[in-house]
Amino acid sequence: MAMHGHTRIYGKTTIDQTDEEGTHTIMLKYYKTKLKKYSKDEKKYGVGVIKTEIGSNQINEEKQEFNKICSHKSEVENLLNILLRNKVTPISLKYVLEDMVL
Repeated sequence: MAMHGHTRIYGKTTIDQTDEEGTHTIMLKYYKTKLKKYSKDEKKYGVGVIKTEIGSNQINEEKQEFNKICSHKSEVENLLNILLRNKVTPISLKYVLEDMVL
């Protein structure tokens, strides 16, 4: 697993898109979060997505993160596998999580 700043990347995937400006690549990186301090009954794990879009003359980056959604490491890893497999973007992350866990 690679590091992104202080974030350990769980997995990554790419999407190639073609439009009138040509082909550009979207890289998606998925990571888990963990609260440093938490109570026994609190959900301590969360997930995040970093989207990096590389166009002809520019690079755009978006990030979305949700904390306190899973209690166990195995739950958050299963969730990350689903996000990765389905190439979930930062914009759609909230809606996917609402359907799955919230």
